[in-house]
Amino acid sequence: MFRLPGEGVPHRDFFLAVAVTSIVFITVAVISVIGLFGAIFVPMPVLYYYSRLGRLPGALVFVLSLIVVSITLRGLSLQTGLIFFPLLGFLGVVLSEVLRKNCSIERTVIYCGGILLSLGLAVLMYLSLTSSTMPWSVIGTHISVVVQENIDMYSSAGISPQNIELIRENADLITRALVGLFPSIVFVGTIFLVWVNILTGKWLFKKKGMWYPSFGDLSLWKTFDKTVWFVVIAGIFIMVPLEELRILGLNILIVLFFIYMLQGLAIMSFFFQNKNVPVFLRIFGYFLVFAQQFLLLIVAGIGLIDTWVDFRKLDKKSS
Repeated sequence: MFRLPGEGVPHRDFFLAVAVTSIVFITVAVISVIGLFGAIFVPMPVLYYYSRLGRLPGALVFVLSLIVVSITLRGLSLQTGLIFFPLLGFLGVVLSEVLRKNCSIERTVIYCGGILLSLGLAVLMYLSLTSSTMPWSVIGTHISVVVQENIDMYSSAGISPQNIELIRENADLITRALVGLFPSIVFVGTIFLVWVNILTGKWLFKKKGMWYPSFGDLSLWKTFDKTVWFVVIAGIFIMVPLEELRILGLNILIVLFFIYMLQGLAIMSFFFQNKNVPVFLRIFGYFLVFAQQFLLLIVAGIGLIDTWVDFRKLDKKSS
């Protein structure tokens, strides 16, 4: 049987990996209903096959899948999101390499998130240089297009003309607000992407009988207590009558909201485990939290209050 050089991987497993990875990529790109939710899991097949088949075959699977996706999307005249697949897929490679080092959950997230953000920054600088415009102008142009596309989508969805006109009149204001908050949105989105793929990978690798870092009991995770001071600083910045400081304060607040949301989710997981809540009820509970924004605010609030209340009595356990 033919095997790939240096790795001893049967050709059947290799081409199956290319087929599965390509199908995942194409499905996310073509089916608009899946959209952003499906894009979150784009790194997963790359992570799995890069870890299972080895570095050389795994890298070849990734490259060949990108070629297949590129040819397919060009044939379907769908090239707008093509640039995201190399970035998202490469996260799978980075995750596999970092996971092999068996770092803590914090170091794993920081390393992977930092590398992905650096690559994204490099792409932004390249687009800026090739278009002879400032990076913020590139971001503003892209966000403006996205806002207009959403307005068109809302119009076709049957939303009342009055609401559509209101959104259209405030399109420039919405665009400026999103450009100002872009750093925190990208940072939070990147860390969330890494976090979801780490948890999904743990479930998948365990199911396939493959090694995966344990990371300890993540239901006990919490941020540093002194992080709360950044909430105070962000609040002060927001109250200062200076636009630049207000934008900085809002960016800091969004990042802190995300951190305390993770802590709140860890608290949820802790009580789910202690009360032996069935798996389907846990899934339903997490779904409700992400489906209802006010529940997400409550979870983040619980994470923040945990700084003083210590819902899981972690201080007593450590002492």
